[in-house]
Amino acid sequence: MAPIAAVNLALLTALSACTSSSMVDASNSAKDSRKSNTEETVDLRAYCPKTKIYAGTETLRVFPKGVKKESKNALKKLRFQATIQEVVRECNYISQTLAMRVGIAGRVINGPTGETGDLELPIRVVVSRGNEVLYTQLHKINTSIVPGKSFATFRFVDEAVNIDKPSKENILIRVGFDEGPYDTP
Repeated sequence: MAPIAAVNLALLTALSACTSSSMVDASNSAKDSRKSNTEETVDLRAYCPKTKIYAGTETLRVFPKGVKKESKNALKKLRFQATIQEVVRECNYISQTLAMRVGIAGRVINGPTGETGDLELPIRVVVSRGNEVLYTQLHKINTSIVPGKSFATFRFVDEAVNIDKPSKENILIRVGFDEGPYDTP
């Protein structure tokens, strides 16, 4: 296994488990809540929101300046294509806060011209409850395809995703490439 692939595998394995501060406490609290029908909220310390890639944003195509992706023969001029391949998360409850780490990994290939070089990938992480956005952040991830290679991998972990402790299992983490315009951070 190539060293980069091994590092990516280790990163994704580490983040794939959803953890809580104390599984024993969560189990005991769940039993206690079943005994009392007067409580409306259940202790959700074992709950870690699902992740999803925004439909249509899993792939980013980069063209030379002046070439629009809708143009005829644009794909023949394609410089790079990046694809998000995996999204994982880790959850920890700290007092009344759900602290999450969201990991994103993918691959960049060069286009028909075989171009190499540096590339900045605009990746957005959004946490929502229904239509209510609880967290949104645009990250610019740098990667490069070195001369002699036709692809590169990228990985990023957003470690600053903190929201109020949810009272229901109705939170969703979504990621995707965000080509702009950028009207939010």
